[in-house]
Amino acid sequence: MVFEAKTTSVDGLTISYWEGGQGNGRTLLLVHGGLGDASQHWGPIAPLLTEEFHILAPDLPGFGGSQALPVKRTDVLMRWLRGFLDNLGLDQAVVVGNSLGGLIARLFAANNPQLVPAVILVNGGAVPDFPPLMRILERVPGVSHLLFTQVTRASLTPASLRAMLYVEDILTDAFLRGVRAAAPGFSGLLRMIVASPPQQQQTPLVPTLILWGANDQVATLAGAEVIKDSIPGAILTEIADCGHMPQLETPDVFAWQVSNFLQKLSRPQRDDLPGAGMLPPYPG
Repeated sequence: MVFEAKTTSVDGLTISYWEGGQGNGRTLLLVHGGLGDASQHWGPIAPLLTEEFHILAPDLPGFGGSQALPVKRTDVLMRWLRGFLDNLGLDQAVVVGNSLGGLIARLFAANNPQLVPAVILVNGGAVPDFPPLMRILERVPGVSHLLFTQVTRASLTPASLRAMLYVEDILTDAFLRGVRAAAPGFSGLLRMIVASPPQQQQTPLVPTLILWGANDQVATLAGAEVIKDSIPGAILTEIADCGHMPQLETPDVFAWQVSNFLQKLSRPQRDDLPGAGMLPPYPG
């Protein structure tokens, strides 16, 4: 089986996850966004990625079979992800995050550079700047739940999904059911990010690839440029005829881009090609 469902636990909380490509050298930790769980985001691309990589795709807390966090803060989520890797005996993983998962991948890489040799952000990864009123309303019982439920519903209407996803063939009935089933988890994740104090470290200091579906009308290329400018040395690669979920809309291109980026990082430096040094002073 290419993508096998498994469970583990961290601090007594059940984590459901998918695994494939055991025995391959490099591990990818795949972090999904709000449009469904890990299987919906990564299952279709798994056959391509497992040709080369060992892949792990956990359901985030409150999604799929993973229990919600009792304390909803991003620092707790960071410890949850680290505990997940520790449970599996992994000391390194390239983190790949799509959409809201891109922000989680960014923060995890920024705060755990010893665990993350590289990070790939896919149509996501901006550090949000929420208006003060939204943070105030998050603390009001009753109002908070209603607010984030409505925000989530507005994000997941058919019109919103068509604005995000350029290849409409993926908008099957099964996909839409997955989106609806994940809506409570998505709402809880948004609320957690709004309620949490900013992470001390927000900028990855590891090689960063920003992969972007160029036809995403919600997370636009202008936003991708802002993310690129905020991360030293980040590479932005656009994918044409593609929207918010390149791993589903253009899987061959997505897999090739991931492989190409990581292969370049894996090539040993050549001592006989040290590069150009400083020019000597002009004589006279």
